[in-house]
This record gives sequence, C-alpha cells and structure tokens, in this order.
Amino acid sequence: MRIFALELNNDIKGLEERKHYIESLISQLPSPDLVLLPELAIPSYMPNQKIWEYADQSSQDTSVWAIEIAKKFNIFIGVGYVDYKDGDYYNRYLIANKKQVYGVVTKSEGEAAVFKRGKYNNIIKTPFGNVGVAICYDSRRKHFYESIKNEKISLIVFPHGSPANPKKDDEETKTNDYFCNLYKDAFKVPVIYVNSVGKLEYMPGIMGKLMKKLKFTMNGKTKIYTKESVKITSDLKEAVGYEINLSEQKRKKDIIFYGDNLIKENTFFRHFILKPDILIGIRQYNKSIKNRLL
Repeated sequence: MRIFALELNNDIKGLEERKHYIESLISQLPSPDLVLLPELAIPSYMPNQKIWEYADQSSQDTSVWAIEIAKKFNIFIGVGYVDYKDGDYYNRYLIANKKQVYGVVTKSEGEAAVFKRGKYNNIIKTPFGNVGVAICYDSRRKHFYESIKNEKISLIVFPHGSPANPKKDDEETKTNDYFCNLYKDAFKVPVIYVNSVGKLEYMPGIMGKLMKKLKFTMNGKTKIYTKESVKITSDLKEAVGYEINLSEQKRKKDIIFYGDNLIKENTFFRHFILKPDILIGIRQYNKSIKNRLL
C-alpha cells in the first residue's frame, strides 16, 4: 500500500481555499493508495473558539468531500475537522474511500476551552485492517493505549496540530521519535506522525500565554515510522511516502506509563499550571455553549 502523509501549511485559511489546496497536493502524489492529513486539516489548527465558525454538522460535509476526493483519486483518505453535534463541538478525524466513511475518531482530551472532552473510541475498521487513531495529545495518554492494546491493529496514525518551541528543535524530534517508536515496537505496525507547519494562532489560558512568550510555532516534523517498507521519492516537499505491506498485528510488548502519561512530566507544571488551565478552559467552554443556546 502506497501511504502518504501530507504536512499542510496552517497559514492557509478558508474552508474552500484549504480544500482546493489539499486537492492540489493530492493531485501531485505518485499513485497514492492512502493519504493522511493532520489534525483539523479542513479548517486549519485554531486553538480558540473562532474555529466554531468552520464547524461541520454531524460530519456531513466532511464525509461528502472526503468521499468525492477519494473517488477522484481512487484513494483512502484520513482527514481532521471540527464538528458540531447535539449542542457541542468536537475535534474529529475520519477515514473514507470512494464508497463510504469507515469511521470517525474524536479527540478525548481536546483543547479545553474549544472542544467537548470525554473518553472516545480510537479505532477505525477499514478494509486494510483496524487503524488506531489518537489525535495530538491523546497519543501520549493512557486512554489511547488501553483502547487498542488488546485489539489487532494494522496501522497507527497520530494526526497532530502540535506547536513547539522552534529553539528546541532537537528536543521536539527526540520526543516524537520516543513515543512513536514505542508504539511501532510494541505493535509491530507502522506509526504515522503527521503535523502542520505555520504560525500558532491565539490560544487562551496560561498555556497560551507561555507559548506566545516563547514564540511557539507549528514545526511539522511529519514522519512515517516503519521498518519493512520502501520509501517513495516525490518532488512534493509536503509529502512523506512509503510503500508498506500492512497486516493486522497483536501487541507484542507492554508500554509503560507514568500514571496516565506516556512521557514523564514535571509534577509542578502538571498540577499547578496545566491542570488549573484545563479546568478554567472547561468552564469557559461550558459558559460559551450555554450562551449560544440562550
């Protein structure tokens, strides 16, 4: 299977503009079978409530678009989008081909002031096997591991809209390599990390202020972690591609967590910065939703 991950420019805005941009990139890929896009690929990654303006309604428009693109290029496609359903907004990712949408995954620990949080499904059943999908921060949390550890998996996808300090490039690379290789080695399947590049837009809360002060940006670093495969050469700088024989595998080894976290974190940061920031964000989200319903 010829698999491509597309590293999108987050600075391109507008639903139709981005759909045209994505389609133009896909048209330049050499005989793709599966194309995977980053988190919130359709609206672009916006960690604030402005993104609500770009929300789909119960995945309808995104599903139609994905099926049309899949039919035009005879591919499977994975795409991230913002969805509105039953009074709440969700950060979601679907996989489709020309016939149907095979499943939708929702980010469990979404941006607290922007998306409804919960514990959601992480597996999409496709003709090429079960695909484990964890959107951004979910990829480092125990909930994702628990949801797939006893299942047969053919592929793991980590769609990201992940900002980081551009002055700590090596640190970002090492972190990505660490958790992606953990899953690759535990399940013996390819792991795909796909992120965007560009400016980080306004993010509310303490974390947003810290990221702005440190001039965080979206740094891409899209990569396919695989052993038995052939790299596909392409002139398209946004594309990373490999030809891979996918087969469902049962987990071969355990993955060790620090509580609910895959990566050991600073205790002070988690309890005195991140946790309060999340609680404040949830209150802001609930208040905004309530006001919209009045």
